[in-house]
Amino acid sequence: MDLKAIFEDNINDYSDHVDCDIAENMERVFFRGLAGHDPDDDSLLSLLIWELKSAQDSENTGSELKWIYAADPSFLAPLIEGYEKEAHNEKVKRTFFESTSLGKDDQTVLGERGFSFSSVESRNIDVTVDECRALSIAKKAAPSYVQSIHHLTVEEFFQGLMNILFRYDNPALEDLAYLPKRWFEQFVSCYIKTDNKVTGFLLVHACPSGILTPVLLFAVGPDSRMSLVEMLRFSIRKAAEIYPGDTVIRINRRDGSVTALSNKFFPNKKGEPAIAGERTEGCRYVVPH
Repeated sequence: MDLKAIFEDNINDYSDHVDCDIAENMERVFFRGLAGHDPDDDSLLSLLIWELKSAQDSENTGSELKWIYAADPSFLAPLIEGYEKEAHNEKVKRTFFESTSLGKDDQTVLGERGFSFSSVESRNIDVTVDECRALSIAKKAAPSYVQSIHHLTVEEFFQGLMNILFRYDNPALEDLAYLPKRWFEQFVSCYIKTDNKVTGFLLVHACPSGILTPVLLFAVGPDSRMSLVEMLRFSIRKAAEIYPGDTVIRINRRDGSVTALSNKFFPNKKGEPAIAGERTEGCRYVVPH
């Protein structure tokens, strides 16, 4: 098998085998990819995309597998071997993933390469714009001091983002400071200013598939709790103005605070059944024959 690195420049060559919402991330700084090709006809045999986690901390660097494809499970093992070399070069200590579609045969191959598995509820839950608009928080309009980020210049946006990230050291996206302003939905995403300084953001990404994904909700200052409420109110009502009612909003319950908030608003929503996989890097895994 010939292994080829996947970059922003060649990801479109694999569009038939990679979800568009995953593929767009190859322009981001911590995403990597590897593809296995048939040495005879160059056809695609397998493909892997991952994101480095805590990449700037060489003692705790992790890797989350975001997309796994194999035309046949037998093509997955040599791809994982290639990944091991990449992970070693990046000083990855732990590899993990969550999948709602991993096949049993693929799971067997990964198990032979040192992965352990558990059955979990997916971190993601899907709600619709209509479901959000029906929440009591969206019954009245947000105050005029909450505005879409469309009104901010690029310089104002990044000054505000740096002000927020200086106080918030655990954002959902580790590369948040590297993403261009255009990456965020310009009208549903919003901000609050206090004394002419951005003190709160609710940032949403509009995926190529049409799914909306909230990626940051944070505010600073003595009125920060009310700022969060008003930004949620603004974004929900703005989304209802712009998008069809059945538009999906995907919430990643990545930590306790997001989970608590989603449980409050959508107590009956559950994530899909999923398989979580994990292994420690730096070990030599012996594959049985």
